[in-house]
Amino acid sequence: MLELILLLVAALPIAWLISEFYDNRTTRITLGICAIAMSFGVAWIVGSLDRLQSNIYFSEATKDLIQNTIVELENDNADNVLTQLRVLRDDFRPTYETRDDYDVLVDRYIHSISESPIEHSDGDPRWSHEMVDYLPPQTDEVGELSDAPESASRGDSTMEDQPRRPGDR
Repeated sequence: MLELILLLVAALPIAWLISEFYDNRTTRITLGICAIAMSFGVAWIVGSLDRLQSNIYFSEATKDLIQNTIVELENDNADNVLTQLRVLRDDFRPTYETRDDYDVLVDRYIHSISESPIEHSDGDPRWSHEMVDYLPPQTDEVGELSDAPESASRGDSTMEDQPRRPGDR
């Protein structure tokens, strides 16, 4: 599909230019409208992808900020958290042109409030501490889900000892 879109992005303006040397007015107008419409479509897609990238950029850093703030407040470090939040607020100066290194500022903040901060790890949608009882689905060598119970693959003797997770039967 992407190849077709890229082909049309290049081919429609070229076809429009070539059609300008022929007498068929309907073809010239149709190719011109299609070429212009395709350019608007491509611009819209690029803009959407940029917004998506911004969402990812801010979401990852904000998740770190919220999680570490909660942990430190629960550890009775409210004074340090408030002080460092004020520093973060003073240092954060975004404009319409930049993100003001939001992720760097949040990283500095979480390291200043905690000796062992919880960090989002390069695209992993969860943190290891959130998934304490998470076990990936059991698969055989070819990648198919196996029918073996979880306890057999972990070496457990009974299922009663294991905490139940959502979706377990």
